[in-house]
Amino acid sequence: MAIDSLSALDRGVSNNSFRQFVIGVTGFAKQEEITGFFTNTTEQFMGLHSITESHISTITDTILMLQYVEVRGEMSRAINVFKMRGSWHDKGIREYTISSHGPDIKDSFRNLERIISGSPTRIAVDEKSELSRIVQAVQSDEE
Repeated sequence: MAIDSLSALDRGVSNNSFRQFVIGVTGFAKQEEITGFFTNTTEQFMGLHSITESHISTITDTILMLQYVEVRGEMSRAINVFKMRGSWHDKGIREYTISSHGPDIKDSFRNLERIISGSPTRIAVDEKSELSRIVQAVQSDEE
């Protein structure tokens, strides 16, 4: 089941009514073993106490965050598994593209920090550590 977008529904009702609706829909979906996919648009993220204004993030099992970021003077798309209850997940902020063949998730934005805040800055690279990381990744792929 997909609802696009929760933020549009949220604007039309009280916070309590909206939260009760989301709890009801997610409870029904879980009971019927239906996967729910909900989108939610936020105007601001950094500095807030919850990734969603209505504090519904506590109800969800997984949160994927998609955003546009400026990197080296160009707009890029970023994806991050912000939350995945009960499972280890990659915490990297990765670039993704969408082509006629579908979405393609690329490498993390290496050597950059503050991607989520919208003000990425380049960080100094310790070449020895980076080379060690690459060698370890190759060795683990061979195993």
